[in-house]
Amino acid sequence: MSDTADAVDDVSESIRKSFLRSDGQATLIELLPTATLSPNEQIRWVREVRSSDVTAITGVPGAVLRVGGVPALDADYDSVVHQWLPRVVLGVVLGSLLALLIGLRSLFAAVKAILLNLLSVGASFGALVVVFQEGHGSKLFGLHGPTGTVYPIVPILSFAIVFGLSMDYEVFLVARVLEERRRGLSERSAVIEGLARTAGLITSAAAVMIAIFTAFTLGDFLVVQMLGFTLAVAVFIDATVVRMVVGPALLQLAGDWNWWPFGLSGAPATSEKELTQ
Repeated sequence: MSDTADAVDDVSESIRKSFLRSDGQATLIELLPTATLSPNEQIRWVREVRSSDVTAITGVPGAVLRVGGVPALDADYDSVVHQWLPRVVLGVVLGSLLALLIGLRSLFAAVKAILLNLLSVGASFGALVVVFQEGHGSKLFGLHGPTGTVYPIVPILSFAIVFGLSMDYEVFLVARVLEERRRGLSERSAVIEGLARTAGLITSAAAVMIAIFTAFTLGDFLVVQMLGFTLAVAVFIDATVVRMVVGPALLQLAGDWNWWPFGLSGAPATSEKELTQ
């Protein structure tokens, strides 16, 4: 410790004032990470430093180490996102489920809609990791290689936005099928009629959204590129594979169970038109 004190005394007065607090009880140490360190590696380093034995490092009993700067900000932000993301997901899912139960009066249809939405979101997250984090096709977005990480804000924003958009498409289709079922059509005929009436609307709305989100990827701001790519992929998958193929197939397979318990309350079991077919 005496050597450290002598070294500090040898530093010029102006430099000491810029790094030492006036009471001499705190000092500032600046470290510049190498350019090859990824954001994830910097975050891990910050957490390692914060969890280290400060007394052993400084030789000063009771010393406190505070880490600041951009890597520390990223580490704090990452921790907050990981803490709140499950709550946000749970809140969005439960809120959507409640709204669907009230609107459709069907447990199966509501749960199916939630699961299909999660399928679209999960697929888009997978595409985000493959293209940006692992670098497969990242050159199309002006990147020189994999980012090695994904900005924490991207998943939480993407989930909230995609879930809302996907729910619109689901309600368009299922509500129309339910309307036809309440008119007396069979499940198969109702699904066909529902698809015929809503396919154009869903496709047009999805095309507009995909064009808008794709435009986000044309800039140089990486977090906006990630967000735009994730949203565009999610809407594309949701409006094509999920809503036009998987969703109607599940409706057909489930039959009357789609509308349990009260979805078909007061509806005729089968119309005269269906009896003649």
